This record gives sequence, C-alpha cells and structure tokens, in this order.
Amino acid sequence: MITLSTDEVALIRSILTALRAIKVREIDKALVILNKSSSDAANPHQSR
Repeated sequence: MITLSTDEVALIRSILTALRAIKVREIDKALVILNKSSSDAANPHQSR
C-alpha cells in the first residue's frame, strides 16, 4: 500500500473531478475526428 501526502491526495482528487466533468459523448466525437484526420493524413489521394 502507498501512503500519499495531502498534496498528492488533493491533486488526484482534482484530476478525478475534472475527468468526471468530461462527457463521454464529447470524447467519442474527439476520437472520431482524430481517427478521420489520421486516416486522411495516411491516404492523401483518397477520394471522398
């Protein structure tokens, strides 16, 4: 088991709070956009 300092606990708590605020749908949209842009970069001559 690891013992955390109060600063480390506060940091982890703030990270978890920030992650909880992120909506899953927004993450999915970002992944689709990133996937599309990476596939476009890999196939620059592909017609749409």
